[in-house]
Order: sequence, then structure tokens, then C-alpha cells
Amino acid sequence: MGKFEDIHSLPLTAAFDRGPAKYFHGRKKILENFDELVERAAQSNTGTTLLIQGAPGAGKTALLYELASHAQNTKWDVVKIDLRSLYDPVAMAQDMGKPYIARKQSSISGDAKILSTERTKEISGLVSVKHVLREMASEKGLILVLDEAQQINTFVGSPNEADVTDSLTKIHNGDLEKPIILLVGGLGTTSKSFELLGISRFARNCFVNLGALSEESERAVIFDWLTKEGNAKGDPTIWIDAIVGETHGWPQHILSYAKPAVNQLKVDGGAMTPEGLTAVLKAGIDGKIEYYERRVDDFSRKQCRSLVNLITNANVSADHGLDEEDIMDSLKQECGEAKARELFHNALHRGLLHKHKGMYTIPIPSMHTWLQEEYGRE
Repeated sequence: MGKFEDIHSLPLTAAFDRGPAKYFHGRKKILENFDELVERAAQSNTGTTLLIQGAPGAGKTALLYELASHAQNTKWDVVKIDLRSLYDPVAMAQDMGKPYIARKQSSISGDAKILSTERTKEISGLVSVKHVLREMASEKGLILVLDEAQQINTFVGSPNEADVTDSLTKIHNGDLEKPIILLVGGLGTTSKSFELLGISRFARNCFVNLGALSEESERAVIFDWLTKEGNAKGDPTIWIDAIVGETHGWPQHILSYAKPAVNQLKVDGGAMTPEGLTAVLKAGIDGKIEYYERRVDDFSRKQCRSLVNLITNANVSADHGLDEEDIMDSLKQECGEAKARELFHNALHRGLLHKHKGMYTIPIPSMHTWLQEEYGRE
């Protein structure tokens, strides 16, 4: 893990659909709210938690990187942490790039004592993550970035639950006497996981259910991929129109079309031919189907049919949703209460359902269509 490097100098990764977005557009309101949060935290010497949650492929990780970049531009320290850092002070110190030596001393009682030397800072005695943050975090501000945070629910009932709850509460309530913000990304169940650990209310503009990009931002991203990465010659509007008709503003789908488009343009020397576009659209469809198949990996065919029966009969789509109670009532008739609860939770976790404005919807129109074609009943 460890400190973030400058966001714009990060090396390429093996998985082109993970990590920072090569061409980032949109999410302007979220970025503006974050910049305001950082400024308020610095002025008040406090902090809190900002949670970005959404279905797989919504662009959460890319947004986390972009928010981290904004914090770096205002000279805040940005550190990427994992779950262990929430209960293990050694792990937290190491993630922050700080030398740490824990020495148990029977003569020391009570809270931690700080022993400063010329080259290192040692924390001796009974220590915790909150002590590390209070003593080692910079006065100018610290952003802790935690991705895939839905897994935090594994601490419920574990020996580390109390320590994790203490760390989360101190950060969330701004009780560390330093400007420290926990920037969290996770699937649609993440807020529920935090609630199980005592974090149930987020400050204004500090909770985001991430959905699709606006069409303007979507077109800007595709334009950059075609022209900057693929060196497209001429006006790319026809290609952009065709791709936008298939991607619905969903970042994962945009990449499913952008990567084949770049490859095709390189083969054709930048020429945007009708034949090339046909090949790109076919490759993009294959990418979308692969994404949908991964979403239903954990479900039996009968469970998929139950979900499709629900969304078909209730007209659940990207624009129309249902309350949780209505979904549960329908699923209980299909498979009983216990299985219905499990199925609902898994559908939310895997991105088949997405919470928006208090209702649960199918986040992508083409996924809605694919589910009906694949598992619909006559």
C-alpha cells in the first residue's frame, strides 16, 4: 500500500479498467464538494469520512484517484491504506511511511508515550491507530484512501471489532486534533457495513451513490480515447454517436468500447472506417456481456429467474425503481424470507440492483435487457 504518488505520473497497470482513469471527465459536483470539505477540514483542524459507493464498473476507484489528486494539489498528504491499518498501529504507521518501533514496557501504564530521537519517532507502551494518527499525521492534512471498503463488515464479531470501531469513530467525528479525512470507496453495501460498526450518519455531501456519467462527460471521455490514444483522423462524431448509444454513461462499458476502438484505429492508421466501427461495436458488445456474466456468477439460474421475474413484473429499470419492502415481499413469495434477504443483499453487492434516491433500480438499461433475454420466463 503506502503513499500515493503524483496522480498523473502513475505507471500503467495490467488491468486497464482499474486504477486512475486515463481520461477523466465529469463528477464535477462531487469534486467541488470534496474541495470544500478539504478546505473546511484544514480551517477547523478536524476531519470526517467521505463515502463513495456504487455498483461494480461505476468508476469508484478512478474517482478516488481523482479526489486524491485534488487533495495533493492543495498540499495534503495522501496515503492508501488497507483494512488492517484500521486496527493495527504498526500497519498504519508503515502505510504513512513512518518508522515505528513498538516496545512494551512494564513500567509504563496508561496512554502511549512518545519518545523522540534524532532520526526516528518511537511509540512505546499501549498504543492504538488513533495515537499514530495524532502523533504522525501532518498538520497540513492527511487523506486516508480505503478502496473495496464493503469488506469492512468482516470485522463485525471479530476480535478487532472494538479497535476498528474506535478508529472509524475518531476519524468520522473529527476527534484526532488534526485535519484527517477517510476517503472510502466500495460497493453498494458499504454504507450498511459502516452502520454495523457504528457509523450510520454522514455529513452533508459526504455520502455518494455513484451512477452513470452525464452524456456530455461520456462523450468527452470517448473523444479523448479516440483522438489522443487512437490518433483518429478527421471528425470522430459518427464513432462517438455509435459508442454512446451502447454505453449508457457507464464507465466500465466506455472502456469496453474505447480499448477496441484504439486498437482498431492503430491497425487502420487512424482512419475511422465503417468496417472498423462495426468491429469496435462487436467487441464492445462482447465486453458488456462478459461484464454482465460476472455480475451473475454467484447466483443460481433459479435465483436469476426470480430477480428477472421481479424486475419485469414491477417495471424496474434504470429510470423506475422499487422500495426495499416491495422487493422483499416479492422475493419472499419466490424463495422464503431468509433466502430472499440473502438474494437481495447479493444483488445489491454484485451490482444487479443499485440504490438511487431511496429506490432500487437496475443501473444499466442494456443489463436490464440482457437479464430479461437470458433468464426471462414466457
